[in-house]
Amino acid sequence: ALGIKEHSDEEIQVALENIPGDFTALMLDPTFVFDRFIERNAHTKERVQKILKNKLYRQLSTTLSGSQEFTSLERLSSCLKSGKYDLIILDTPPAQHAVDFLYAPQKIYSLFQNSISKWFIKKPGATGFLQSLFNRGTMTALAALEKITGAQFIGELSDFFEGITSIQAEVSKSSFDMHRLLSGPDCGFFLITGFDRSHLDATQSFISELHRGSYNLDAILINRCLPQWSPPSSILNIPQFTPLLSFQNDFSYFIERREAELAQFCQGIADFNFLAPLIRLPDLESEISGMEGLMRLAERMESSLEGMFL
Repeated sequence: ALGIKEHSDEEIQVALENIPGDFTALMLDPTFVFDRFIERNAHTKERVQKILKNKLYRQLSTTLSGSQEFTSLERLSSCLKSGKYDLIILDTPPAQHAVDFLYAPQKIYSLFQNSISKWFIKKPGATGFLQSLFNRGTMTALAALEKITGAQFIGELSDFFEGITSIQAEVSKSSFDMHRLLSGPDCGFFLITGFDRSHLDATQSFISELHRGSYNLDAILINRCLPQWSPPSSILNIPQFTPLLSFQNDFSYFIERREAELAQFCQGIADFNFLAPLIRLPDLESEISGMEGLMRLAERMESSLEGMFL
Protein backbone atom coordinates (compact mmCIF):
# COMPACT_ATOMS: atom_id res chain seq x y z
CA ALA A 1 0.00 0.00 0.00
CA LEU A 2 2.97 2.34 0.57
CA GLY A 3 4.82 1.36 -2.60
CA ILE A 4 7.90 -0.10 -0.85
CA LYS A 5 9.25 -2.89 -3.03
CA GLU A 6 12.62 -4.05 -1.66
CA HIS A 7 14.10 -5.29 1.62
CA SER A 8 16.63 -2.49 2.05
CA ASP A 9 16.20 -1.74 5.76
CA GLU A 10 16.35 1.91 4.73
CA GLU A 11 13.84 4.25 6.35
CA ILE A 12 11.80 5.89 3.59
CA GLN A 13 9.92 9.14 4.10
CA VAL A 14 6.32 8.71 2.93
CA ALA A 15 4.81 11.83 1.39
CA LEU A 16 1.85 13.23 3.32
CA GLU A 17 -0.57 15.74 1.83
CA ASN A 18 -2.52 17.98 4.19
CA ILE A 19 -1.54 15.76 7.13
CA PRO A 20 0.70 17.09 9.94
CA GLY A 21 3.72 15.15 11.14
CA ASP A 22 6.19 12.74 9.54
CA PHE A 23 5.63 9.17 8.41
CA THR A 24 8.47 6.76 7.59
CA ALA A 25 8.41 3.12 6.56
CA LEU A 26 10.90 0.36 5.78
CA MET A 27 10.99 -3.20 4.52
CA LEU A 28 13.11 -5.18 6.97
CA ASP A 29 16.28 -6.92 5.78
CA PRO A 30 16.87 -9.65 8.43
CA THR A 31 20.44 -10.43 7.32
CA PHE A 32 21.45 -6.77 7.46
CA VAL A 33 19.99 -6.33 10.95
CA PHE A 34 21.63 -9.51 12.29
CA ASP A 35 24.99 -8.45 10.83
CA ARG A 36 24.73 -5.02 12.46
CA PHE A 37 23.90 -6.70 15.78
CA ILE A 38 27.08 -8.79 15.49
CA GLU A 39 29.15 -5.73 14.57
CA ARG A 40 27.93 -3.82 17.63
CA ASN A 41 28.47 -6.62 20.11
CA ALA A 42 31.39 -8.82 19.03
CA HIS A 43 33.92 -6.37 20.58
CA THR A 44 36.77 -6.73 18.06
CA LYS A 45 36.94 -6.37 14.28
CA GLU A 46 38.64 -9.76 14.01
CA ARG A 47 35.82 -11.45 15.93
CA VAL A 48 33.20 -9.65 13.85
CA GLN A 49 34.73 -10.78 10.56
CA LYS A 50 35.17 -14.35 11.78
CA ILE A 51 31.50 -14.61 12.70
CA LEU A 52 30.18 -12.85 9.59
CA LYS A 53 32.27 -15.01 7.24
CA ASN A 54 31.28 -18.25 8.96
CA LYS A 55 29.17 -20.34 6.58
CA LEU A 56 27.03 -21.73 9.38
CA TYR A 57 26.24 -18.22 10.61
CA ARG A 58 25.28 -17.11 7.09
CA GLN A 59 22.84 -20.01 6.92
CA LEU A 60 21.41 -19.82 10.44
CA SER A 61 20.99 -16.05 10.46
CA THR A 62 18.20 -16.41 7.88
CA THR A 63 16.81 -19.93 8.33
CA LEU A 64 17.06 -20.66 12.06
CA SER A 65 13.69 -20.80 13.77
CA GLY A 66 13.18 -17.47 15.48
CA SER A 67 16.05 -15.65 13.73
CA GLN A 68 13.91 -13.46 11.47
CA GLU A 69 11.55 -12.67 14.33
CA PHE A 70 14.56 -11.84 16.52
CA THR A 71 15.92 -9.41 13.92
CA SER A 72 12.49 -7.81 13.52
CA LEU A 73 12.29 -7.22 17.25
CA GLU A 74 15.89 -6.01 17.32
CA ARG A 75 15.03 -3.44 14.64
CA LEU A 76 11.87 -2.49 16.54
CA SER A 77 13.93 -1.99 19.68
CA SER A 78 16.46 0.22 17.88
CA CYS A 79 13.66 2.39 16.45
CA LEU A 80 12.21 2.76 19.93
CA LYS A 81 15.56 3.67 21.49
CA SER A 82 16.17 6.31 18.82
CA GLY A 83 13.37 8.41 20.31
CA LYS A 84 12.37 9.66 16.85
CA TYR A 85 8.90 8.12 16.74
CA ASP A 86 5.62 8.62 18.58
CA LEU A 87 4.16 5.35 17.28
CA ILE A 88 5.90 2.28 15.81
CA ILE A 89 3.98 -0.45 13.95
CA LEU A 90 5.49 -3.87 13.23
CA ASP A 91 3.57 -5.79 10.57
CA THR A 92 3.91 -9.52 11.25
CA PRO A 93 3.09 -12.63 9.17
CA PRO A 94 -0.30 -14.39 9.49
CA ALA A 95 -1.36 -15.67 12.91
CA GLN A 96 -0.01 -19.20 12.44
CA HIS A 97 3.50 -17.66 12.20
CA ALA A 98 3.05 -14.51 14.27
CA VAL A 99 3.11 -16.54 17.48
CA ASP A 100 6.83 -17.08 16.74
CA PHE A 101 7.36 -13.41 17.61
CA LEU A 102 6.28 -14.10 21.17
CA TYR A 103 8.86 -16.85 21.65
CA ALA A 104 11.67 -15.64 19.36
CA PRO A 105 13.67 -13.99 22.20
CA GLN A 106 13.62 -17.24 24.21
CA LYS A 107 14.63 -19.36 21.19
CA ILE A 108 17.62 -17.19 20.34
CA TYR A 109 18.54 -16.87 24.02
CA SER A 110 18.56 -20.67 24.38
CA LEU A 111 20.82 -21.16 21.35
CA PHE A 112 23.42 -18.73 22.64
CA GLN A 113 23.74 -20.27 26.09
CA ASN A 114 26.77 -22.10 27.46
CA SER A 115 24.78 -25.31 27.88
CA ILE A 116 24.91 -25.75 24.08
CA SER A 117 28.08 -23.98 22.99
CA LYS A 118 30.29 -25.67 25.60
CA TRP A 119 29.95 -28.98 23.76
CA PHE A 120 31.89 -27.58 20.81
CA ILE A 121 34.53 -25.47 22.54
CA LYS A 122 37.38 -26.69 24.69
CA LYS A 123 38.24 -24.13 27.33
CA PRO A 124 41.98 -23.40 27.60
CA GLY A 125 43.61 -24.88 30.67
CA ALA A 126 40.61 -27.02 31.67
CA THR A 127 41.80 -30.08 33.61
CA GLY A 128 40.49 -32.73 35.91
CA PHE A 129 38.89 -36.16 35.69
CA LEU A 130 35.33 -34.95 34.94
CA GLN A 131 36.62 -32.49 32.34
CA SER A 132 38.65 -35.23 30.66
CA LEU A 133 35.56 -37.47 30.56
CA PHE A 134 33.53 -34.61 29.13
CA ASN A 135 36.14 -33.86 26.47
CA ARG A 136 36.46 -37.55 25.61
CA GLY A 137 32.71 -37.90 25.19
CA THR A 138 32.50 -34.73 23.18
CA MET A 139 35.37 -35.73 20.90
CA THR A 140 33.82 -39.16 20.34
CA ALA A 141 30.54 -37.56 19.30
CA LEU A 142 32.31 -35.02 17.09
CA ALA A 143 34.44 -37.72 15.48
CA ALA A 144 31.30 -39.62 14.53
CA LEU A 145 29.71 -36.43 13.24
CA GLU A 146 32.85 -35.59 11.27
CA LYS A 147 32.64 -38.89 9.39
CA ILE A 148 29.15 -37.93 8.24
CA THR A 149 29.55 -34.22 7.55
CA GLY A 150 33.27 -33.80 6.91
CA ALA A 151 36.04 -31.98 8.77
CA GLN A 152 35.25 -28.63 7.16
CA PHE A 153 31.74 -28.60 8.61
CA ILE A 154 33.04 -29.46 12.08
CA GLY A 155 35.51 -26.60 11.81
CA GLU A 156 32.76 -24.20 10.80
CA LEU A 157 30.62 -25.48 13.66
CA SER A 158 33.38 -25.00 16.21
CA ASP A 159 34.20 -21.51 14.91
CA PHE A 160 30.52 -20.58 15.00
CA PHE A 161 30.03 -21.51 18.65
CA GLU A 162 33.38 -20.00 19.60
CA GLY A 163 32.20 -16.77 18.00
CA ILE A 164 28.82 -16.63 19.66
CA THR A 165 30.28 -17.15 23.13
CA SER A 166 31.72 -13.64 22.81
CA ILE A 167 28.24 -12.12 22.48
CA GLN A 168 26.28 -14.35 24.88
CA ALA A 169 25.83 -11.58 27.44
CA GLU A 170 24.59 -9.12 24.80
CA VAL A 171 22.17 -11.66 23.32
CA SER A 172 20.82 -12.48 26.77
CA LYS A 173 20.26 -8.80 27.56
CA SER A 174 18.71 -8.12 24.16
CA SER A 175 16.38 -11.13 24.47
CA PHE A 176 15.28 -10.01 27.92
CA ASP A 177 14.70 -6.44 26.71
CA MET A 178 12.62 -7.71 23.77
CA HIS A 179 10.41 -9.82 25.99
CA ARG A 180 9.95 -6.92 28.40
CA LEU A 181 9.06 -4.64 25.46
CA LEU A 182 6.45 -7.03 24.02
CA SER A 183 4.77 -7.66 27.37
CA GLY A 184 5.08 -4.09 28.67
CA PRO A 185 2.36 -1.42 28.92
CA ASP A 186 3.62 0.50 25.86
CA CYS A 187 3.14 -2.42 23.44
CA GLY A 188 -0.18 -3.78 22.17
CA PHE A 189 -1.28 -6.32 19.57
CA PHE A 190 -3.75 -5.42 16.83
CA LEU A 191 -5.09 -8.63 15.30
CA ILE A 192 -6.57 -8.81 11.80
CA THR A 193 -8.59 -11.89 10.95
CA GLY A 194 -11.06 -13.13 8.34
CA PHE A 195 -14.81 -13.65 8.42
CA ASP A 196 -14.65 -17.46 8.37
CA ARG A 197 -14.11 -20.40 10.71
CA SER A 198 -10.47 -21.22 9.88
CA HIS A 199 -9.25 -17.64 10.36
CA LEU A 200 -11.28 -17.14 13.53
CA ASP A 201 -9.95 -20.40 15.02
CA ALA A 202 -6.35 -19.34 14.30
CA THR A 203 -7.01 -15.93 15.86
CA GLN A 204 -8.56 -17.49 18.95
CA SER A 205 -5.47 -19.66 19.41
CA PHE A 206 -3.23 -16.61 19.10
CA ILE A 207 -5.33 -14.68 21.62
CA SER A 208 -4.91 -17.62 23.99
CA GLU A 209 -1.12 -17.27 23.61
CA LEU A 210 -1.38 -13.54 24.33
CA HIS A 211 -3.38 -14.23 27.46
CA ARG A 212 -0.95 -16.92 28.62
CA GLY A 213 1.99 -14.54 28.26
CA SER A 214 0.19 -11.51 29.77
CA TYR A 215 0.50 -9.51 26.55
CA ASN A 216 -1.80 -6.60 25.69
CA LEU A 217 -4.54 -7.00 23.08
CA ASP A 218 -5.51 -3.57 21.73
CA ALA A 219 -8.05 -4.46 19.02
CA ILE A 220 -9.43 -7.17 16.73
CA LEU A 221 -10.38 -6.35 13.14
CA ILE A 222 -12.67 -8.72 11.24
CA ASN A 223 -11.66 -8.10 7.63
CA ARG A 224 -13.89 -8.40 4.56
CA CYS A 225 -17.15 -8.90 6.38
CA LEU A 226 -20.08 -9.49 4.02
CA PRO A 227 -23.14 -7.26 4.36
CA GLN A 228 -26.68 -8.31 5.18
CA TRP A 229 -28.93 -7.93 2.15
CA SER A 230 -32.72 -7.81 2.08
CA PRO A 231 -34.57 -7.47 -1.25
CA PRO A 232 -37.28 -4.80 -1.55
CA SER A 233 -40.80 -6.11 -1.07
CA SER A 234 -41.80 -4.75 -4.49
CA ILE A 235 -39.97 -7.56 -6.33
CA LEU A 236 -41.07 -10.52 -4.20
CA ASN A 237 -43.88 -11.66 -6.51
CA ILE A 238 -42.33 -10.80 -9.87
CA PRO A 239 -41.27 -13.99 -11.76
CA GLN A 240 -38.26 -12.45 -13.45
CA PHE A 241 -36.66 -11.84 -10.04
CA THR A 242 -37.12 -15.45 -8.87
CA PRO A 243 -33.46 -16.47 -9.58
CA LEU A 244 -32.22 -13.38 -7.74
CA LEU A 245 -34.44 -14.12 -4.74
CA SER A 246 -33.23 -17.72 -4.71
CA PHE A 247 -29.64 -16.50 -4.63
CA GLN A 248 -30.50 -14.03 -1.89
CA ASN A 249 -32.00 -16.83 0.19
CA ASP A 250 -28.82 -18.93 -0.15
CA PHE A 251 -26.69 -15.87 0.57
CA SER A 252 -28.66 -15.08 3.72
CA TYR A 253 -28.16 -18.63 4.98
CA PHE A 254 -24.42 -18.31 4.28
CA ILE A 255 -24.25 -15.01 6.21
CA GLU A 256 -26.21 -16.49 9.12
CA ARG A 257 -23.64 -19.27 9.43
CA ARG A 258 -20.76 -16.79 9.36
CA GLU A 259 -22.44 -14.59 11.96
CA ALA A 260 -22.96 -17.65 14.18
CA GLU A 261 -19.26 -18.50 13.85
CA LEU A 262 -18.32 -14.93 14.77
CA ALA A 263 -20.63 -15.03 17.81
CA GLN A 264 -19.04 -18.32 18.86
CA PHE A 265 -15.59 -16.75 18.44
CA CYS A 266 -16.54 -13.79 20.66
CA GLN A 267 -17.92 -16.14 23.28
CA GLY A 268 -14.77 -18.27 23.15
CA ILE A 269 -12.44 -15.36 23.91
CA ALA A 270 -14.68 -13.70 26.50
CA ASP A 271 -13.01 -15.67 29.31
CA PHE A 272 -9.67 -14.01 28.54
CA ASN A 273 -11.08 -10.69 29.84
CA PHE A 274 -9.46 -8.53 27.16
CA LEU A 275 -11.12 -5.13 26.93
CA ALA A 276 -10.53 -4.57 23.22
CA PRO A 277 -12.67 -3.18 20.40
CA LEU A 278 -14.00 -5.57 17.76
CA ILE A 279 -13.98 -3.79 14.40
CA ARG A 280 -15.93 -5.13 11.42
CA LEU A 281 -14.55 -3.98 8.08
CA PRO A 282 -16.67 -4.70 4.99
CA ASP A 283 -15.28 -6.16 1.79
CA LEU A 284 -14.14 -3.07 -0.10
CA GLU A 285 -14.84 -2.40 -3.77
CA SER A 286 -11.21 -1.57 -4.67
CA GLU A 287 -7.67 -2.36 -3.57
CA ILE A 288 -6.02 -0.24 -0.88
CA SER A 289 -3.10 1.73 -2.36
CA GLY A 290 -1.09 4.69 -1.11
CA MET A 291 -1.89 7.10 1.69
CA GLU A 292 -5.28 8.00 0.19
CA GLY A 293 -6.38 4.40 0.38
CA LEU A 294 -5.11 4.07 3.94
CA MET A 295 -6.98 7.22 4.95
CA ARG A 296 -10.22 5.82 3.48
CA LEU A 297 -9.59 2.59 5.35
CA ALA A 298 -9.02 4.49 8.61
CA GLU A 299 -12.32 6.33 8.17
CA ARG A 300 -14.14 3.05 7.64
CA MET A 301 -12.52 1.61 10.76
CA GLU A 302 -13.44 4.64 12.87
CA SER A 303 -17.07 4.41 11.79
CA SER A 304 -17.11 0.71 12.70
CA LEU A 305 -15.41 1.25 16.06
CA GLU A 306 -18.17 3.01 17.97
CA GLY A 307 -19.58 0.99 20.82
CA MET A 308 -18.08 -2.34 19.77
CA PHE A 309 -16.10 -3.87 22.62
CA LEU A 310 -15.44 -7.44 23.69
